[in-house]
Amino acid sequence: MLTGAKRAATLCIALTLLLTLTVGAFAAYNPGTYVAEVRGHNGPIKVSATFSRDAITSVEVLDHNETVGVGTPAIERLPKAIVEHQSLGLDTVSGATITSYAVLAGVSSCVKQAGGDIDALRAKVIKKTPGPRITKTADVVVIGAGGAGMSAAMSAVENGASVIVIEKNAAIGGNTLVSGCVWNAANPALSSKTPAAMGLNEKLKSYLEMDEGELPPEFRPTLKTLKEQIAAYLAGDTSMMFDSVELHMIQTYFAGKRQGLDGTTIEGSFDFIEILCRKSLETQEWLKKTAGTVFRDELAEPIGSLWKRANGPVDKWEDFFVKPAKYITDNGGEILCEVTGKELIVENGRVVGVKAVMADGTPMELYAAKGVVLATGGYGGNTAMVIEYNNYWPELDPNILTTNRKEIIGEGIIMALAIGADLTGMGYTQLMPIGWADTGLLALGGGSNVMYISQEGRRFVNEYAERDVISKAAFAVGTLFYELKTLGSDFVTPVGTPESHVVFIADTLEELAAKIGCDPAVLKSEVERYNSFVDQGYDPDFGKTSFTHRIESPYVARAMKPSIHHTMGGVKIDTDCHVLNKEGKIIPGLYAAGEVAGGIHAGNRVGGNAIADIFVFGRIAGANAAKGK
Repeated sequence: MLTGAKRAATLCIALTLLLTLTVGAFAAYNPGTYVAEVRGHNGPIKVSATFSRDAITSVEVLDHNETVGVGTPAIERLPKAIVEHQSLGLDTVSGATITSYAVLAGVSSCVKQAGGDIDALRAKVIKKTPGPRITKTADVVVIGAGGAGMSAAMSAVENGASVIVIEKNAAIGGNTLVSGCVWNAANPALSSKTPAAMGLNEKLKSYLEMDEGELPPEFRPTLKTLKEQIAAYLAGDTSMMFDSVELHMIQTYFAGKRQGLDGTTIEGSFDFIEILCRKSLETQEWLKKTAGTVFRDELAEPIGSLWKRANGPVDKWEDFFVKPAKYITDNGGEILCEVTGKELIVENGRVVGVKAVMADGTPMELYAAKGVVLATGGYGGNTAMVIEYNNYWPELDPNILTTNRKEIIGEGIIMALAIGADLTGMGYTQLMPIGWADTGLLALGGGSNVMYISQEGRRFVNEYAERDVISKAAFAVGTLFYELKTLGSDFVTPVGTPESHVVFIADTLEELAAKIGCDPAVLKSEVERYNSFVDQGYDPDFGKTSFTHRIESPYVARAMKPSIHHTMGGVKIDTDCHVLNKEGKIIPGLYAAGEVAGGIHAGNRVGGNAIADIFVFGRIAGANAAKGK
């Protein structure tokens, strides 16, 4: 029989053992702060996580290069959710999948460093419970909040309509946010202040020699006017750039005229091209007036632009999205993110709304008293769909990369097709020749200050040509090629990597040749020949007509591969942005603008015309929907 003292001692030992076992059971981590670096969408992401003995107490993203409005929703939301739920089994943030995976991977690494159980944290799945159906009504419902959708919504509220905008991603911006956001508009005020590049006068003279009979009848007066403009320019001071709406129109027409694999020819409509080019500068002024958008006061020339006539916003996130969103909401509009359109609602032959679903599975029905605007983008993130419709590229690798966000899958086209809409131009997809060789993402850059060389170090194409011309030439030399230029001449690298396995920098051509694996004698000869063309402003090899820089030390070469960029095809519309059915008749209540609509660019798009397209036609669609026109 135990005495009182012995019983007390035994109880003390038992309690100590129980406490030890209890603490041991919940001592999941070695307390402290741990740091990990993982690859994100645009570059490395540095993450820290702090642990007590039994919990993740904080998660912080210390450094990143993700695109504002694309990756940042994941960076803002996931760290809080991980701490709140003590889980790594969280859903990715809509529209920021790669960034979401990166944040989760970074925290997983920190958990491992802290001695935690990663599998247990991943197994704790946070389930979302759908709520009851939500029904909303407005005059106009806009599906998609990229450039076209925001333009349509702004125009609709400006015209007195109540508006609901839905966007399937966690933030507005759509595919526009991952574009270069350069906007073509013939702008005499800027052109007259922009020095003319070597060789451009020769290009202008070629238009004087052009037979007007080469063009469809409706374009002939435009060419005649252009010839008069060019003659007057060449007779005067040619030190500054020439540009006009007529030149923009003629270049857009010829750039879009293409022949498909089936032998048919596609060409741009005069009416669409005239609206695009003539209303482009006007639409910039409209954005300035309504939203307060600020544009750069200098011209640029993105690859495949054919002329130096593009400018863009000072800050694409603020000027194209934050400011327009404020204008929309200040004027009574509503913007709902993480709401995905699924099916158009048709009553008595008229589109009256859209069935949608929220991120947690809650169903929504959004009714439009006056009109629904499709602004869901193209299908450049849907490689299977591109290949299914392809009528232009002899071969497309199913594994080809894309510059597009993965969410750009053509669902707006599919919804419209389901109610009888007609399609046009679906066989024509533009490849971006300067996609990063490792990721396919848009590398940015122009053609006047570079030379493109094959893996053997040989120049193989006119760098100032259309994007499809450059892409086809790249396929002919093995797909992978190098963009060579002088470091500092409008140079853009992958963020945070001045030199990497896709960016090579050297002081001599011999050193550069060793890095990219070509014959230094060949590379040196090709650069010397190209520089002679720059000096004389004439390229007898490939006919390049715009030169702004010689290729000189320090040299930089960027590894490029063509990747899927822009889909020309989509729903057929008229110039008022009504969607048409297969009989060519208007589908009442349905409008479309942006890449979801086909017919604007025919078979190939001029670089810089897409941003003009989405805002010009978005504005038209929104105004007509608001008026029920």
